[in-house]
Amino acid sequence: MTLTANKLSKRLNEKPDILFKLLVNREKAGSTAISPGIAIPHIILDGKHTFNILLARCKEGINFSENAPMVNAVFVLVGSKDERNFHLRALSTIAEIVQEHHFEKRWLRAKNARALRNAVLMGKKSRHK
Repeated sequence: MTLTANKLSKRLNEKPDILFKLLVNREKAGSTAISPGIAIPHIILDGKHTFNILLARCKEGINFSENAPMVNAVFVLVGSKDERNFHLRALSTIAEIVQEHHFEKRWLRAKNARALRNAVLMGKKSRHK
């Protein structure tokens, strides 16, 4: 979570240690792993008009929690309270995408950032046809 906090701190103009602490506390409150290979940690920040998503892949797997020792796909959502509706819609959409039959295979086989993005967008397109 240190890498995640550092990356998000630049995007959000927030101290990495604050983001790290929020992410750790959120996971302690209840695991955000929705399957053995996928987690969607999400936190709320003070302030207004803030929303950001970070996608991360670890082919070798991250020991995310006791129930999810081999997470390969992590979708981190960070937003302020006034963006809560958008936050919940994004959470719902991501949950739908990652539950699709071939998502994990496309995600793990992706060769670069563009292919990872396409793994997410392909699932979205197939639902809206």
